[in-house]
Amino acid sequence: MSILKHSIIVIDDHPIIHNGLKTLLETEEDMSIIACTKTASEAMTLIETLSPELAIVDLSLGDSDGTYLIQRISSKFPNLRILVYSMSEEQLFAERVATAGANGYVMKTSAPSMLKHAIRSIMEGELFFSSEVQNMLLKKQDGKNIGPKTLLNNLSNREMDIFKLIGQGVDTVNISSKLNIKRNTVDTHRINIKNKLNLESGKALDRMAYDVIKRGKLPKKKA
Repeated sequence: MSILKHSIIVIDDHPIIHNGLKTLLETEEDMSIIACTKTASEAMTLIETLSPELAIVDLSLGDSDGTYLIQRISSKFPNLRILVYSMSEEQLFAERVATAGANGYVMKTSAPSMLKHAIRSIMEGELFFSSEVQNMLLKKQDGKNIGPKTLLNNLSNREMDIFKLIGQGVDTVNISSKLNIKRNTVDTHRINIKNKLNLESGKALDRMAYDVIKRGKLPKKKA
């Protein structure tokens, strides 16, 4: 008796991730990667053409931000399950991507077995976030304002997108291009982010963003 394979599309701008996931998942009797792409624009076309059951999405893409892509996917293809696979700390982004429509979150530093377990759980209709994040999401649904409180909670979704790109070392010109906004708009956002995080300079913002995004070091909690 043959086992039905779940069809998967991988959306990540690093070809090494494509190859690694193919090697990891193609040996599983219930999983099949049917397409890989580096860009959000191609991802939408492939999803419409191939109708996969699951999208594995990185939060940092060459032509878009992963959170906005998740919003687009969940709006246009509501039956498609979405798993975020990212280097970014789950506590920083899980609530935002869950609100956008993601069904789970696995960090790239996790064991391969966790990724497989996440895929199977999501395909069975479950959410796959850490217990801390799931409790936070459930209590938020009940109207309770709880969860890890850091200065980053002050940032809007757009400001968080820019903060993430700053942490990845992307300069203002390329942030403008990636997010399709004007350069002076990026500059304004940088000033607002700096003020909300109580930072004294742009260089201090760059350092904090690098520590958070690249090193997983959370800023001090709110009082």
